[in-house]
Amino acid sequence: MMKVLIHGFYGAGNAGDDAILHSIIRTLKQVDHQIEIVVIAWSKNIKAYYGDEKIDYIYGLNFKRITQALKESALLIVGGGGLFQDYNTFAPENLFSDQKGALNYYSAPIILAKMLNVKTMLYAVGIGPLASEESKRAMKWIGEIADEITVRDTTSFQLLTSLGITKHQLSADPAIILPAARSTSVAPFVKRTPSHKYIGLNLRQWSYDRKSAKQAEYQLISILNHLSKRYEVTFVIMTFNKLPSELEKARTLAQRLKGDSLILPYDGSPAEYKAVCKRVDLMIAMRLHASIFALSEGVPSIGLSYDDKVSGLYQELDLKPYCFPIEKIDVSSLRMIIEDCLTNPQNHRQLIQDNVTALQERERINQTVLMKMLGGM
Repeated sequence: MMKVLIHGFYGAGNAGDDAILHSIIRTLKQVDHQIEIVVIAWSKNIKAYYGDEKIDYIYGLNFKRITQALKESALLIVGGGGLFQDYNTFAPENLFSDQKGALNYYSAPIILAKMLNVKTMLYAVGIGPLASEESKRAMKWIGEIADEITVRDTTSFQLLTSLGITKHQLSADPAIILPAARSTSVAPFVKRTPSHKYIGLNLRQWSYDRKSAKQAEYQLISILNHLSKRYEVTFVIMTFNKLPSELEKARTLAQRLKGDSLILPYDGSPAEYKAVCKRVDLMIAMRLHASIFALSEGVPSIGLSYDDKVSGLYQELDLKPYCFPIEKIDVSSLRMIIEDCLTNPQNHRQLIQDNVTALQERERINQTVLMKMLGGM
C-alpha cells in the first residue's frame, strides 16, 4: 500500500492551512482511496485535520520519525500555502538544529527526502517575499532538487522563473475547492430580513508593519461605524485563527464598532467556518483565506492587503478594485465599494462567480501533477 508524507503549516490552529490540508487529503484519496497519509503537525493539542479519513501524525520536526516515514513513503508533499519566505530571516546554519524561519522549517524534510531518494512535490506553494540573496539562492536550490512544483499564484510563478527554475506550473490555492459544510448553525443569522446586512470582518495582528495595520484598522472602523447609522448591520467578526491574541483582537474590535457585532471564533472545522462565510452579505478581510472562503462561495469580498499574496489573489481574479493595500487606503473608494456591495449584491456576485470558476479549474493542475507522480511509481 502506498504511503505519502505531507509537510506544511498544519496543527497551528489556522483555518486557511486547515482548509488546504483537507483539500490535499481529499485530492489524494480521489487519486487512490487506499493511500496511507502521514502529516507533520505542529501540536498534539490542536487538530490539523477535521475530515473522516484516517491520518497518522508526526509532531514537530522529529527527524528520527520523519526519516522512518520517508523510508516508507513513495512521495513527500510540501505545501500548500505561503511557506517559502524569509519574514523571520533565514539562517542556513540552523537547518537541522533550530528551524527558525520558514525556509529552514520547510526545507529540512525535502533535503532528507532527496538523500533517501524519495520523490518530492511542492504543492500549490506561495513563494516570497525573499529579501536576502542568501534566501534566493536557497530557494533556487530547493526548486532544483524538487521533482515537481505547483505554485498558487502568478507572483510566485514569476519569482521562481527569475531564479532560473523552469519545472513549476501555475495552479491555485487548494482551499478554493474546499466544499462548505452542508449544515451549520443558523443562530447568528436569525435576524436576517431583506434589509438586514451581515458583514464578515477579519483583521489580524501584523507585527511586520504595525503602523500601517493600525491606520488601516482605524480608517475601516470609521467607515463601518458610519454605515451602521444608515443600514441594519450585524458585524460578524471572524478570527480565522485559534491564537488567544486573535480572539482578544476580535473582542477589542467589537468594542470599537457601533451597532450589533458578533464574534465567531474559529473553533470547528474549516468546512464549517466556510459555511459561515457563505451566509454573510459581504466579507472584509486581511487574511488571505478569509477572502478565499467567501469568494469561492460567491460572496462579495474586499481584501485589505498586508502581503502581496492578498493583492495577488484579487489581481488574478480580475477584482483589483476590491483590494486595498494597508499602507495607503483610498478611503473614499473603500467606502463606495462597500456600499455598492451591500446595495447591488447581484452585480458583484455574478462577476465574482465567473472569475472564481476559472481559478477553481486551474486548481485541478495540482491533481494532474499528483496523478503523474503517483502513477509513475
